[in-house]
Amino acid sequence: MKRLLTTLIILLVVIITGLTALVVLINPNDFRGYIVKQVQKKSGYQLVFRDDLRWHVWPKLSILTGEISLTAENAKIPAIVAENMRLDVELLPLLSHQLLVKEVMLKGAVLRLTPDSQPQKQPEAPIAPESDAHYPIIAGSQAWKLDIARIRVADSLMIWQTNEHSQLNVRDINLLLERSDKDHVDLSLRSKINKNQQELSFELNSSIDISDYPQQLSADINSFEYQLQGIGLPSTGIQGKGSAIVKYQASPESISLQKMALTLNDKNELKGNITAILKDKPHYSINLSSPKFNLDNLLGWDVLSKKTPQEKHDYRIENNSLKPVIATSVSALSNYDLAFLQGFDGDISFTADNFIYQGMDIAHFDLKALNNSGMAKITKLSGNVFGGYFALPTTIDATVVPAKLHTKPLLQKIEVQPLLTALALPSIFSGQLNVDGDLLGEGYDEYAISHYWQGGLNIDLKNARLKGLNIPQLIQQSFARATDQISQPTNTENFTEANSLLVKAQLDHGKIKVSELAAASGVFNIKGHGEADLLKQNTDVSLWVQLTNGWGKQNEFVRRLSQLKIPLRVYGDWDNLQYKLNVESMLRDELQQKVKKSIKDWLEDNSNNKELKKLEDLLNKK
Repeated sequence: MKRLLTTLIILLVVIITGLTALVVLINPNDFRGYIVKQVQKKSGYQLVFRDDLRWHVWPKLSILTGEISLTAENAKIPAIVAENMRLDVELLPLLSHQLLVKEVMLKGAVLRLTPDSQPQKQPEAPIAPESDAHYPIIAGSQAWKLDIARIRVADSLMIWQTNEHSQLNVRDINLLLERSDKDHVDLSLRSKINKNQQELSFELNSSIDISDYPQQLSADINSFEYQLQGIGLPSTGIQGKGSAIVKYQASPESISLQKMALTLNDKNELKGNITAILKDKPHYSINLSSPKFNLDNLLGWDVLSKKTPQEKHDYRIENNSLKPVIATSVSALSNYDLAFLQGFDGDISFTADNFIYQGMDIAHFDLKALNNSGMAKITKLSGNVFGGYFALPTTIDATVVPAKLHTKPLLQKIEVQPLLTALALPSIFSGQLNVDGDLLGEGYDEYAISHYWQGGLNIDLKNARLKGLNIPQLIQQSFARATDQISQPTNTENFTEANSLLVKAQLDHGKIKVSELAAASGVFNIKGHGEADLLKQNTDVSLWVQLTNGWGKQNEFVRRLSQLKIPLRVYGDWDNLQYKLNVESMLRDELQQKVKKSIKDWLEDNSNNKELKKLEDLLNKK
């Protein structure tokens, strides 16, 4: 045991003596010129040490320095400024003049990706000769060789500015680059991105293929975790995991995400590819699919779908960050600015087996769109919902402000009652809805539609039911109170049913003009016209109702009533409809016609009486 302890003590003394001799005999500032030159040769950036280099021998053999900066050619400001840098080096290679760096660590660094930090070309300026006067380089057999195995950046900041009006701050950067072999580097990154009072925190691990660098790079992101929180998002934020293969190509410059798989709040999943060609006007191509995409859950609208329309309205006032599209808006026309679409070209394809939006469970959702310098075209926006099918092909002109939209909605066999519920409108109608329209206007939300849009709509409602108003009943009751020649109605339900309801309407800045209305059932035929107001949610419609059955008796009076087209006015708020029906006037007119007919018949039977001839002439004048 004594021999072992003696041996360990001797080894410890030798190591300490060697390190002491190394610190005394080798000046770390001898590396400065070589490091500066190698960095400039391989990257074009100028490395500047603000302080001297010094040794640090415990717990690792390291070279320390104070503030450093890295500046691109002719740039106005440095691309990187760090409070201090540490180089962890191997001991034995130093004896053979080889600088084997196990790790380079930058702490408190500020990385600037701004126009002022980018290289500035000055082709007319003379090329200055390289000078080593500041940091002399050891030549000949004593030249140092540089080998770096790992780079670490801790507690740092990156400022990314693409133009004067757009700046992104990436904070708390903790980065580790570790070379696994000559062609591959392992990357570990943890950071936070802040913009518009929202924060994205993420952590990823990746293996990078640098065999063809700088022509191209390929990174296999095998682990990615993130959380997005802030204004306009649910209180719990958006979080999930993902993976992808990222490829970068220098010429033509492009970056792509392939085989991307991303989860969002455990209820949404995205798969697909994204490609960006980074030319003067970038082109983006997005191709995504999802087995189920719950937008309500993603944006925190789940709670709204369980509330009544009034409760939804109140909730949105309390927390407008969770406002659905259907919410009442006060948007000014000047706010419909989509000018950002002019800055790029692109195409998008997104499909989802199930897509949930505003409580609507849409099956086979399909979106395809193109953008060409602000002229966007949604070639396909379709799906199956409420037992039917919808399609909303739309063109968008974003070259003007406000943006102009033109859409041709198509709805087929959609149950109208759940649709009205989803739109927070009174559910006074039920049946299968078919719509064919052609609408255009400025703006793109519900406020714009109700204020600025115009166009035509053809509506066909099969097996229609109008709640709150039984038209045959109110007509029969009104006549039954005035005469005993008909029976009281037996149908006392509070609704009107029709086999079909056809409407031709014109939308004009919130006003709907109904030029034609036709409804038919086994007991009535209805024709009419009128108008409705989307903003006030009221209507005023004039109807002519022919009751062909249901009078309860069979007589001449009923026969004549079944041939009459009875005028009926329906008006008022959608959820409290009123009606106006003047039965007394109709009965008086009918009685006059009946008396006149009886007198005419009697006169015809006594046509030879000259005195009665004068009475007939008088009757014809009435």
